[in-house]
Amino acid sequence: MHDALNSKRSIQTIRDHTSVIATHTMKQHMLEVRTLDNEGITAPEDLHFIVTFKDDVENADATVKPLAEAILLDGRVRFLVKPAKQYPELAKDMEMFAEVIEHSIRRFFDINGRIHSNDKATDSTEKWLLH
Repeated sequence: MHDALNSKRSIQTIRDHTSVIATHTMKQHMLEVRTLDNEGITAPEDLHFIVTFKDDVENADATVKPLAEAILLDGRVRFLVKPAKQYPELAKDMEMFAEVIEHSIRRFFDINGRIHSNDKATDSTEKWLLH
């Protein structure tokens, strides 16, 4: 859907217009889940999440290739930029990445009082529409 348009983000967008909501160490990777800063957004489905590797952001000159970009739609995390397309070499770890990303997004909403969910991130990667 949006993969071709958002396969890279400017470093200015990442550094100046996002906030890190969760950080996870996964194998040799430090993963940062970010939300785009926009105080006017009140509906959960309008919030946009960008997932990056910390080293990529720290070492970027002009652009950053995110691991994923996601939204919460109808109570489900949907990937606009899919991890498997961004980093096919990490295909064997996609289920783990997807679970961590979904958990981070749901925790963000739970802490900020925007949604309540009893769903757990335990379904297959098909639930997250990764492929």
